[in-house]
Amino acid sequence: MPKEVLVIEDTSAYQSKLDSLVAIQQRRRDTIYPFNPNYITDYRGYKLGLSVEEIDRLHRFRESGKWVNSKKEFQQVTQVSDQWLDSISPYFKFPEWVTNPKKSYTSNYTFFKDQKVVAKDINRASQDDLKKVYGIGPALSGRIIKERERLKGFIDISQVRGVYGLTDSTMIQLKKHFYVTAPLGFKKIALNTATNDELLTIPYFNDYLVEKLIEQRTLRDGFKSWDKVLLTSRFPQEKLALIQLYLTLN
Repeated sequence: MPKEVLVIEDTSAYQSKLDSLVAIQQRRRDTIYPFNPNYITDYRGYKLGLSVEEIDRLHRFRESGKWVNSKKEFQQVTQVSDQWLDSISPYFKFPEWVTNPKKSYTSNYTFFKDQKVVAKDINRASQDDLKKVYGIGPALSGRIIKERERLKGFIDISQVRGVYGLTDSTMIQLKKHFYVTAPLGFKKIALNTATNDELLTIPYFNDYLVEKLIEQRTLRDGFKSWDKVLLTSRFPQEKLALIQLYLTLN
């Protein structure tokens, strides 16, 4: 059987199109769009060339409830170099009330810092209530409500921090607007006497973990400390503080 002859056509036109697409994609990656430097995340800071120390200084400043309102103040807080500031600060975009404080605003606009806050129970909050917090938009407020439904109500404000996209600085603002009242009749479960079904009510547990907890509890004749609980196979150590909201060793 004769072998087919491989014919190589001129691919220069296709290669040119491919090179063009690659160049466009590269430009998109390298483009910096105007942004508010108060909301620089760890990843965004890394992409902008900030050091870990510089990012941490900004986050600590924001977590204290303060805001950066100028490029000079940004440099004072983060201690970035003049070279970095000259190259990136042209993309800084501050709110209009910062850049144009003499402008007369309509009655519908209220300075966030001057808003009168009336705290309410977050378990009763609507999505619109949540969106009144600076830094919380439609997507984030929806995820907070979804997490509240999954937990069948928050029992501590710290549970909200685990919602994807909620930064430390936004959490500070959220705490000014909301508190948590545990559901009526809520009572911690005693880990050393709890049944399988009772342990499965803990939102951070699954069948496997409950089985291993009961197994370890039996072998140890009861847990004497949380250190021993942490030795249980696949125990989510990073969620211990949240799990302790539901459980007691007493």
